[in-house]
Amino acid sequence: MTPGNQSNSETTGSRSLRGVYPAANTLEGAGVPIKRALPTRDGRYDPVDPFLLLDDVELQVTGGPSFPPHPHRGFEIITYLLSGGMTHEDSEGHRATVGPLGLQHILTGSGMWHGEEHDHSQGTMRGLQMWINLARTEKSREPAYTAVNGPDVPVERVGHAMIRKLAGEGGAVSLVTPAIYYDITIDPSATENFPIADGWQGFVYVLSGLGSFGNPAETVGDGEIGILGPTGGLSVIAGTSGVRFMLGAGQPLREPIRWRGPYVD
Repeated sequence: MTPGNQSNSETTGSRSLRGVYPAANTLEGAGVPIKRALPTRDGRYDPVDPFLLLDDVELQVTGGPSFPPHPHRGFEIITYLLSGGMTHEDSEGHRATVGPLGLQHILTGSGMWHGEEHDHSQGTMRGLQMWINLARTEKSREPAYTAVNGPDVPVERVGHAMIRKLAGEGGAVSLVTPAIYYDITIDPSATENFPIADGWQGFVYVLSGLGSFGNPAETVGDGEIGILGPTGGLSVIAGTSGVRFMLGAGQPLREPIRWRGPYVD
């Protein structure tokens, strides 16, 4: 799915939002404070299937340890840095540092260990980590890792919107589960419509500014997540200062999940 480029499998009629929720404050890793947008505060997975988790984290230069080595299996991970840098190392022998506007894709598959540490040389870090579920038939895949630098992420201007295509169709990395994940900025007071594959589910998470999303329009502001309805495209009206948001949309798997901490079986 590529916003602004209609295909036969996409619909432009505006879908509604199923709800708007503030991100919740919690701790992860070595006591790192984060804002957790997914799961939402109502705890429901079905309306956002196949998306499992979305964390928003900021680490200061003076901070201590970040995310010591820990295991995962059964899903894909996209870590996207809005600013600063992060160093990744895993049990498969991969080591890389990702800088501003770069990302890393981890296919945890049958299982791997990894750790992530703030690269203090690049200043304060703000990043997003998202988990995307794998179908049962894909959970035994071999683990894999890809790092992409910021300048290598495709960027497209569509009308009044600037779209950084992180993952999925046209994106910097491919996904096993059919889905897209984009960083979108819309000019102040402008309106844009984004086609989304019919039946796909997902969310918008606002990074800055304010926007009116869907039909009927609902306001979503900084640090809030809006859950997409099941059909139609997405209409967005930016506030007077513009709006920057993450758009995640994907094909639901409709399979029961067994969530066991860092494992999703």
